[in-house]
Amino acid sequence: MIRHVVFFTFTANHDPAVLEEWRALLDGLVGKIPGLVRLSHGPDVSSSERAWDYALVADFRTRNDVRAYATHPEHLPLFPLSSAISEQIASVDFEVGER
Repeated sequence: MIRHVVFFTFTANHDPAVLEEWRALLDGLVGKIPGLVRLSHGPDVSSSERAWDYALVADFRTRNDVRAYATHPEHLPLFPLSSAISEQIASVDFEVGER
């Protein structure tokens, strides 16, 4: 399994309504994206200072599934929403054992 992790920081003037729409779209992706097994997302709630505000964690069956996700029609509407409220800080893919 491949874990795809993306870290975001929110723009100073992000619209909470757009953020809620973005979250709803994310919540609807499992079951629509082939190979997407699990997806979770949320704010950084650690007590440490971080360079990011929000993290997305998606588990895919294969690396090819991760690549296909980027251009899938269900994923593409997220780009204009996320770019209006956030900036991607970093992303990383790594292998994890099956649970």
